[in-house]
Amino acid sequence: MSTSSVSPNSTGIYLLSVSNIEKYFGGIHALSKVSFDLKAGEIHALVGENGAGKSTLIKIITGAYTPDSGEIHINGNIYRNLDPIQARNLGIAAVYQEFNLLPELSVAENITLGAQPIGKYKLIDQKSRSLITYQLLERLGAESLIDPDELVKNLTVGEQQLVEIAKALAINARILIMDEPSAILPSRDLDRLFSVIRHLREEGCGIIYISHRINEIFELADRVTVLKDGQTMATKNVADTNQVELVNLMVGRPLMDMYPKKESLVGEVILEVNNLCIEGTVFDINFNLKSGEIVGLAGLGGSGRTTICRSLVGLANIHSGEIIYQGEPAPRSPSAAAKLGIVLIPEDRKTYGLVLNQTMRFNLSLPNLNQFTKLGILSSLKEKEAVQMIIKKLQIKPPTPNISTENLSGGNQQKVVVGKWLMANPKLVIFDEPTRGIDVGAKAEIYVHINELTKQGVGVILASSELPELIGMCDRILVLYEGRLVGEVHRENFSEEKIMQLATAVNN
Repeated sequence: MSTSSVSPNSTGIYLLSVSNIEKYFGGIHALSKVSFDLKAGEIHALVGENGAGKSTLIKIITGAYTPDSGEIHINGNIYRNLDPIQARNLGIAAVYQEFNLLPELSVAENITLGAQPIGKYKLIDQKSRSLITYQLLERLGAESLIDPDELVKNLTVGEQQLVEIAKALAINARILIMDEPSAILPSRDLDRLFSVIRHLREEGCGIIYISHRINEIFELADRVTVLKDGQTMATKNVADTNQVELVNLMVGRPLMDMYPKKESLVGEVILEVNNLCIEGTVFDINFNLKSGEIVGLAGLGGSGRTTICRSLVGLANIHSGEIIYQGEPAPRSPSAAAKLGIVLIPEDRKTYGLVLNQTMRFNLSLPNLNQFTKLGILSSLKEKEAVQMIIKKLQIKPPTPNISTENLSGGNQQKVVVGKWLMANPKLVIFDEPTRGIDVGAKAEIYVHINELTKQGVGVILASSELPELIGMCDRILVLYEGRLVGEVHRENFSEEKIMQLATAVNN
């Protein structure tokens, strides 16, 4: 257990420590003698590849899972295991990437859910509830931003996240777990989030911060613990390490080049988008795509990136304009598009890319059943061989075709989405945020597979909120602002500053 000094805000008092935690799922050893600790007034980052054991450890701390062995120390007391109610009562709360809010209820109702103030005649004291909510929002610096009586469904993503944090504070949480809190936020909300996190540290909260964005670790955290294959690799003071060392600890090898060298030859135009308008969201968009080319779509949240991606496979109603694929009007349904080789890797893999309660084999096979069927009869042998081949190619872990997809880590779920369409031998692949919420090792692997597609003459559209990803992968980047195409930047002129100026309408 590390006892190194951390932030000057830290009291040196341990709020939490876990020691020698073991957890098995069947024959899978998810955690092996993992140790981790958290001090009052510090931000302790927890990093590792998808499948490293981060989620399992967090679920043990919050009482969702029972460890097979090991100890949990909270405020000086020893526990063999916790349940969710006990963890809550001990001041442990988690804010997950996927919010746990009731959209049809107000902000105040969500924040005080389960702890509503009761007044006369055993009725909810609405005045007290509003006051409690206001005080919590004021603590987060959001009292002028969020109306306690507003329905949660009407809030922005960033505002909803603040409501989640306020919910945690409503139970007097001193141990706050933040799981990929920045992954779904537009860039304009990040500064506010980081300010709130630092403020909570100043108040003496201990924060476990999980993120695949390594730069955030160095911006926010005092200490960082690295997990790999269910084991604690190291705990470091952030001031005493660097990005290269952390990545090497996470993936177990030096990551020499995140972005592979592009070797494909750009061919003929395969896609033309002419004067595309989608009511209220996208206006007069014009661009083309050539075989073997990667064209990026850049822009802030709400700029129209995802709407354009969805329109190319028939998932958005076109108000005017046209989409031409290989000289013909593009199909207007996802199934018809897939038959022609146009496929979309969606932004929200869990909602639109996977059937989570089905097996990995089911998900990989679903759009490819025609390959394994003759005269209406499915060849299970052909299907099994194809599935095993793609699992091996993409290094999906665990390599167990019949595992339920919901039990895979986020990075491996994303590999399943990519894999099912690689099996379909596409001609045009649209990637919408292909590496959101996945670790650096899995990112590098997905970049390699994107590059391999272009070598085969496949055209690629890559929509991303990560400028280094676009700059590292693309031949051209189209920049969007409020639904309009405001610029096109070629590889020789790439720079983050230039793209951000266009994306934020600076000097536009």
